[in-house]
Amino acid sequence: MVDSARITATSIVKQSFWNLYNLINNRSNVSDPNSSAGTRKFVYRRMPNFGRNFAGFPFIVVSRSKPSKGKTTADLSKKYHSFDFTVAVYSQDSDSDSSGDAQGADTADIITNSIINTLDSPTNRKILLDYLMGSLEYDIDTNEDELKGKTVFITEFDIRFENNLIKSS
Repeated sequence: MVDSARITATSIVKQSFWNLYNLINNRSNVSDPNSSAGTRKFVYRRMPNFGRNFAGFPFIVVSRSKPSKGKTTADLSKKYHSFDFTVAVYSQDSDSDSSGDAQGADTADIITNSIINTLDSPTNRKILLDYLMGSLEYDIDTNEDELKGKTVFITEFDIRFENNLIKSS
């Protein structure tokens, strides 16, 4: 795992991914409802293999960074970059409360609220700005699917960071 740090010209894709991944993977920011100790695998870089070493639902997938170059000044002294991500929360109706009511949707909502609070935190926004990942915006989409006869609740964040004008090299 790579530490969070400021994005450089040689680390645009890798560093922007790890900055967001580490923010979401921090249990102080986004806690795992199924592991108060925070020891089970909860945040993935890609969809997990459900048959081998799968820690179970719920889980989060943070996509790889999709950077794009924006405007450049006429003298090429400054440029603008954006970084797009998809962060998806998956929760399943296999868990239930003491009354037997399925809790998959509620668990997805709890994790979704936790991610929203993490992304909207002034402290986290300042840190991301220092890493050259400012101007955060996101859209949220919800969906349901079925896996082995059980409902899976999916919440997808389409996230975009835009950095300030920086000197190009």
